[in-house]
Amino acid sequence: MVSVHTDDYAIDPPADTAGVLGGFTLPEVFEAAAAASPDAVAVVDRDRSWTWRQWRAEVDALARGLQESGVTPGDVVAVRLPNCWEFETLHLAVAAVGAVLLPVHQGTSDTDTLALLARAEPVVLVLSAAGSEDAEAARPFLRDVASLRSVLVAGAFGTAAGEPGITPLDGLLATWAGCAPRPVDVTPEMPLVLVPSSGTTSARPKLCVHSHDGLLSNTAAVAAEGSDAFRRPVLTACPLTHLFGLQSMHTALFAACGQVLLTGWDPDRFLELARRHDPGVVFAVPAQLHDLVARLAAPDGAAGFRPHEVRTAGAPVPPALAGDVEAALGCGLAVVWGMSEAGTGTFSRVGDPVGSVGRPVNGSRVRVVDEHGAECPAGDTGELQFRGPGLFRGYFREPELTRSALTEDGWLRTGDLAVLGADGLVFLHGRATELINVSGRKFSATEVQGLLAGLTGLGPLAVVGTPDTRLGECPCLVVTDRADPAIGLTEVTAFLHGLGVADHKIPLELVSVRALPLTPAGKLDRRALERLLAGNEAAPAPVRPGAASF
Repeated sequence: MVSVHTDDYAIDPPADTAGVLGGFTLPEVFEAAAAASPDAVAVVDRDRSWTWRQWRAEVDALARGLQESGVTPGDVVAVRLPNCWEFETLHLAVAAVGAVLLPVHQGTSDTDTLALLARAEPVVLVLSAAGSEDAEAARPFLRDVASLRSVLVAGAFGTAAGEPGITPLDGLLATWAGCAPRPVDVTPEMPLVLVPSSGTTSARPKLCVHSHDGLLSNTAAVAAEGSDAFRRPVLTACPLTHLFGLQSMHTALFAACGQVLLTGWDPDRFLELARRHDPGVVFAVPAQLHDLVARLAAPDGAAGFRPHEVRTAGAPVPPALAGDVEAALGCGLAVVWGMSEAGTGTFSRVGDPVGSVGRPVNGSRVRVVDEHGAECPAGDTGELQFRGPGLFRGYFREPELTRSALTEDGWLRTGDLAVLGADGLVFLHGRATELINVSGRKFSATEVQGLLAGLTGLGPLAVVGTPDTRLGECPCLVVTDRADPAIGLTEVTAFLHGLGVADHKIPLELVSVRALPLTPAGKLDRRALERLLAGNEAAPAPVRPGAASF
């Protein structure tokens, strides 16, 4: 078992931005929100709601239950749940006892989840009994993850209940109802979360360590600029397991406003909740907005609510989509650029031109550099680099990877290509790395290529991202005319599923070319391949075995 402490930090906040840190801890932010209006509705999940007073009592009970289960400061608690009240209550309870949250996306395969758990060595794992998971899923994790002391299961569950090491979450809450946790001195400098880096590989996942003060100060700066928007509830449709979703929760806490959670993406359910609760701010990823606009284009598609603002992040936002959202909902659209390593880096404000991701969050800075590290003149394309008080404190127990992620003068290498205007506005122009971004879920193309190399008959191959109006990008498998013609997407999908690969990493297109373009050094020339695909009018249309999950 490995605990996470300040000794694991490889990065200190930049000296020129440290003054922006607010000295925050999550328990104190939650306590302030609960004290402001204790009998107001704090959180809504499906058809249930909790006041701040009720929620605080549940957080206290769960925190005490975690302590009685042996969780101590610095221990890691991994949570693989959909958007739900239990997820947020766990986040608050874990922080209250000085432990560290590892959020795991609900759609993450067991193979990838095991890789994350092997790196983080959590003492507790929380799973959902709803949908495709039940308590049976706990057994492999208890068997294969040596650090695990127990698995908590949220929701109704069956045969595995009562087995050693498996505990119903509701039972833990009931046992310790009315009890407060033993006091823990939670300080702003302590670690709050381990966030899997976007594009991390299954073989060696990278975990971004964020402190209480760093991540919460980043959120506080964003919340302060949009205070008028938070006089009504927040509606969170994007996954809480992504940093953008997690910060939607933190924003609601700073604003002491209610939060409505959408469990699983469904446009009709979204509209039902929005019409009932009249949110001031909606947090959603671009693919969800694409679906929402399509739903509202139907004859019965009047929105029936008007938020102050929609915030979106995780994937490129086509100008047409931005215009459609603003027209359909009658509100502004704030486009956020951020990273697991940085939190919210920039976001657009009212009046910013369509296509930009705005300017940096207060206290943060960006620059665009060329291949030699020199700052580019305004209007020139280069790599976007970032620094600010909310920067992560390093990859967990990976000092060399952390050093390689930063320049010598302490700027984060984002891998994104961008243009910085003379007015400070940032415009993104693709990626400089071999990552594919499927609705905000990034993964390494080379990882999937390596797996597909084991499928006999494919021959030379590449996996690239191709533009998709809904998902931002979709994975495309490119083979040569040497490939066995009997191998199609069905066979590729079955092969990767057999290896435990997550759905968002599985190619949705299969294209054949005469030969893969190579660099003079004999490496795959990805840019040349993307240009080739863009001009290939004979390429087959995407075959979609199923809609991407969120």
